[in-house]
Amino acid sequence: MSEFRFNIRVYIEDTDAGGIVYHANHIKYMERTRTEWLRAAGFDHYWHQSDYNFVVHQIAIKYHRPIMMDDYVTVTAKALSCKTASFVLEQKIYRGEELLVSGEVGIACLDKNLRPRKFPENLRAMLIDSIAMNSQ
Repeated sequence: MSEFRFNIRVYIEDTDAGGIVYHANHIKYMERTRTEWLRAAGFDHYWHQSDYNFVVHQIAIKYHRPIMMDDYVTVTAKALSCKTASFVLEQKIYRGEELLVSGEVGIACLDKNLRPRKFPENLRAMLIDSIAMNSQ
């Protein structure tokens, strides 16, 4: 899987009094897209019931243009790098072709005791394949 795309409608509850999406909701849109990306790749959202957890350990966001109430946006997720127990995704939010938000999100894999652990081999293979597809 190369770049994953997920569409989201913006509702009034996502915005401030001026109809602009509150800054923290951009991160929620990215989180929702990461969950759907993993689900589409065959990793459902019940990983927290197993012996590993995914947690955000770093995030960098740049807001280019405001997202407005009732916008229909596309959020992307693309794997950039993968280590033994962490990976980095590039995530962007678009309205049509217009880039609204860009960012990089670092995800770590932890065990039940919240210590770093290796990714399951099938997930690591999917990430490495995805990175290879993105570099072509």
